[in-house]
Amino acid sequence: MISQPFGNGNRGALLIGTGTYDHPELPALRSPEVDCTRLDTILRDPQIGGFEVQTLIDADRATLERAIGEFFLDAWGDDVRLLYLSCHGIVSRSDKLHFAIRQTDPDRPSYTAISAGFLHDVMDECRARSIVVILDCCYSGLFLPGAKGDESARFEEALSGHGRVVITAGTRSQRAWEGQHLDAETSAPSLFTGMLIEGMSSGAADLNGDGVVTLQELYRYACERLHQEGAAQTPRMGGEMQYDIALAKVRKKRKQRSSRTASAGTRGRSSAGPRTQLKPQPWQTRAASGPARQPVLSGGVLVVHETYRLHAIDLASRRRLPLIQMWYPGSPALYEDSAYLPGKGGHLQVIDLRTGKPRASHPVRVRDGLLGMSNDVLYAPTQDGGLYAFAAPALKPLWSLPGNGLTVASAPQEAAGYVLFTAGESSAPDDAAGYGADRVVAVSEGREVWSYKAEAPLSPDWVVTDQGVYVVLQPQGPSCQRIVALNPGNGHVLWSFDTKAHLASAPVVAGEALLFGDADHRLVALDTRTGTPRWNPEKKTEGRLLTRPCVVGDTLFTADRAAKLIRWNLPAGRKVRSHDLLVSEDRQGSPAVDDGVVYATDSRGDVHAVPL
Repeated sequence: MISQPFGNGNRGALLIGTGTYDHPELPALRSPEVDCTRLDTILRDPQIGGFEVQTLIDADRATLERAIGEFFLDAWGDDVRLLYLSCHGIVSRSDKLHFAIRQTDPDRPSYTAISAGFLHDVMDECRARSIVVILDCCYSGLFLPGAKGDESARFEEALSGHGRVVITAGTRSQRAWEGQHLDAETSAPSLFTGMLIEGMSSGAADLNGDGVVTLQELYRYACERLHQEGAAQTPRMGGEMQYDIALAKVRKKRKQRSSRTASAGTRGRSSAGPRTQLKPQPWQTRAASGPARQPVLSGGVLVVHETYRLHAIDLASRRRLPLIQMWYPGSPALYEDSAYLPGKGGHLQVIDLRTGKPRASHPVRVRDGLLGMSNDVLYAPTQDGGLYAFAAPALKPLWSLPGNGLTVASAPQEAAGYVLFTAGESSAPDDAAGYGADRVVAVSEGREVWSYKAEAPLSPDWVVTDQGVYVVLQPQGPSCQRIVALNPGNGHVLWSFDTKAHLASAPVVAGEALLFGDADHRLVALDTRTGTPRWNPEKKTEGRLLTRPCVVGDTLFTADRAAKLIRWNLPAGRKVRSHDLLVSEDRQGSPAVDDGVVYATDSRGDVHAVPL
């Protein structure tokens, strides 16, 4: 079967999503609106889908039935019609499928929902060359008459009518699953629809490499990806096609000119200079099994931390290295190609990232998630409230500091010749990191030099440089937060700044700018010397930040809940470029940047390499 080009006919798509329901037995769904919105963007894009798209979210029955009728009955000839539904699927007592809408009563679906029979009747009268129906709902396999009551039915006989194809998210007895929502404000596409979106937007579903994603290719791609995810869904496809239907084009990539071509087309220049280095290509690979922290590059290894597991990827070969199982959930400290973490019983242990085998150990019992590495020195808060300093990588003890009634609450860091950490008075040293901190402590060679006690509890969000220590005071109630800048040499307050909303992630310092995003989508840059805003007017991201901002030279990267990885010009606060990617939330981490490539962990646990 060959694929048919887009042709001259009208390409129309009707996307229907229902996530809000009045009946208490029908739980709300968060994915349908995301499903339709993202499909709308891809199908409407003239460089990808080239469809005329109509999207209806939470519409009533009369509106939907009229829209469906006009959508199919107005088509003819070489037209293509694509109908997509994302909602609850309801099976009646007579084993018939209905699609739930907001006003649906699950006990009376025949006159409160959209019936599959209605869709079949309207499609029978449609004169379009090609009809595609994609159903992402529970029990959608019932829409295929050949599947009713018999899972082994031949799907090529399921539908009558030339050029009509139906893809369902599952069989007649399977449920369709929503995506993994990060939190109350971050919705993800349905699991099945997410694979369709991924295949068309990235071009990965172009299995034969001809530059066109066909219906059959997209179906096979989604099935394979669901199998890789271990999802309990088996998509089905039935219908009759003379030609495979072309759904999307693969967005063309700019070609790199060879050095010979470049020199031949440039007059007056010598061709004896160095050859132009090819731009790195984007790629992605599976790392964690779900949401995980942003990658950290250490000793040529990309390390992704998932609770109780470390996933290591050799950057040069993109090969997965042995999985490292951990006894505790907190993030380790990394140095070159080694991970420092508490082993069995909390004893300090060093693990080789490339082999997954232990390298060294020390009997001191350390606190999970609070190990810090600075300038070849490992700082290890102990379970009895003290602090050890070890020379890496051999774990040679340098000095130790007794608890003295204080509990370390953050991973120690070096700045201005001192070791700095947040701490608080506590009789329970095993309290979680970041709780109970109300002061910043500076230590030199195991001796306390100065201490700053805050007027309010300290947030875990803080940043240390040789020019300043920037801490965030937690509000007493719903009020805003306060950022306080301290002199790292003596702990004196340099300035303070009251935020307009709570910080979305930990701040970061780049040159003379302190950068952070807040809960109202503001992106703020403060002058580290004065605490005054550097950008006027203020800048905003499309969604709340999911990670710390990431800075390389004059380039700033942000990742937000609107599934955007955005590149900014830092001095001007101007957006330069964006990349569609929903990253995994990591309040203390950020995407890694190395040799012109940004590495980010997405919400499914995959690592993406995005060239600058």
